[in-house]
Amino acid sequence: MDKVLKIQNLIKESKNIVFLSGAGISTNSGLPDFRSDNGFWKTNKPIMFRDFLSSHKARQLSWERNIALNETIERIKPNTGHLFVKEVLDKKDGFIITQNIDGLHHRSGIDSERIIEVHGNATKAKCLDCDRELSLKPFHRAISNNEEIPNCPSCFGLVKVATISFGQPMNMNDFERSKDKIIESDILIVLGSSLQVQPVASLPGFAVQNGKKLIIINKDPTSFDQYAEVCIHEDICNTVAKINI
Repeated sequence: MDKVLKIQNLIKESKNIVFLSGAGISTNSGLPDFRSDNGFWKTNKPIMFRDFLSSHKARQLSWERNIALNETIERIKPNTGHLFVKEVLDKKDGFIITQNIDGLHHRSGIDSERIIEVHGNATKAKCLDCDRELSLKPFHRAISNNEEIPNCPSCFGLVKVATISFGQPMNMNDFERSKDKIIESDILIVLGSSLQVQPVASLPGFAVQNGKKLIIINKDPTSFDQYAEVCIHEDICNTVAKINI
């Protein structure tokens, strides 16, 4: 059977579908993969979480990079891949677990309650002490005007972009919730993830171990391809555009 037709049938047969998306779903929107050969981390040294905590200079650089990233994010928009996820979730129970920090799944129209952003969201700020979510605007304004970076208006704690930095502990509640959603599902569909960044990369294995079907659509091979019901190494947008649900 044709691979696209097999995916189409698996989706139609499933009541609850969970997606796991990575950087590959956003590259067609014009956002480069941070870890690719020409990606951001190849030319910019990562700011370690401990350095953000201890160094004003590191915090300033972190906010400067976030300003530049958000200028890019504001110019791009959800693509066929993001809209495919929304279309499926409009018709089925399920969730989208994403490694991406660009907020494009939100902008595609998916209910925020059905999105788990395991690596955070670069379009928001968050207090490291009380976890309050904040607008980026006052922090960007302070950096642009060379003013003192504000603290949290609630508890005066240190505020950071709401993403998981290198060396920063991941929110394990999000990871455990992701596993719970996979347990409730019939199928896990991986879109544009190399499945190399842990612990999220372990989720396909968790799905298979718990009797869930696995579909992988990613340009490059992954270590979980052999466990997938269907595996396609092609452009996500071109592939999902052929799926009639």
